[in-house]
Amino acid sequence: MTTALQHRPERLLPTMPWNTLIDTVMGELHARGKTLHDVAEVLRVVPIDTHVVAAIKAANGLGYDLRVLSDAKRFFIETILDHHGLRGYFSEINTNPSRVNADGRLRIAPHHDFHAGPHGCGLGTCPPNMCKGQVLDRTRVGISSNTLSAVATKTLSAAAGLGVGVC
Repeated sequence: MTTALQHRPERLLPTMPWNTLIDTVMGELHARGKTLHDVAEVLRVVPIDTHVVAAIKAANGLGYDLRVLSDAKRFFIETILDHHGLRGYFSEINTNPSRVNADGRLRIAPHHDFHAGPHGCGLGTCPPNMCKGQVLDRTRVGISSNTLSAVATKTLSAAAGLGVGVC
């Protein structure tokens, strides 16, 4: 990535939501001849701490239903998990969708379509593209009341342990 493109996100961030910014950068990379394969190669060098890998495998081995809840992008998460052999440990990935258009350009979209209106959680602290609290609420719908407390405790404990906000 050139120096001009490296500093462009810093200049654009105050003017647009994060997902729109990343979609814009993906467009600029595509216009400069960078391919989806090039983007994936960069993602494949992202390290994952060996302790995190061990924790994922241990939790899965104990029967935990592991799910990703992230304000990142689907292509990024799937590429990194696939590279590290971890994707199969997760039953669900909740994140911002991405797709490849007919020209081979990676497109990034928001989880909640904030152009149609606010997602409506009422907290005012969520980014416009994703309210993790709403996603957690939707996930809990399919869980029996007997296991909901244990799942919520495990989910929130894991999120707190990683320094992740819930909304």
